[in-house]
Amino acid sequence: MDKLENILQNNNLEEGYNFLTNKEKDIITLYYLEGYIDKEIASYYKVTRENIYKLRKNGLNKLKKNKKI
Repeated sequence: MDKLENILQNNNLEEGYNFLTNKEKDIITLYYLEGYIDKEIASYYKVTRENIYKLRKNGLNKLKKNKKI
């Protein structure tokens, strides 16, 4: 989690991170920090790849929207 915390702090995204659901947090972590692709994450959660893509994009939009300036 240290790596994620550093990224959030360096990009002023800490506040926005609190608005994410646990699933969005997990998906963003798996995709950007662990290197999994949407298809692999979808298989783990037993949902479609499109569903994972939407959850990831929604999470990123929440981060951007609530970014501390």
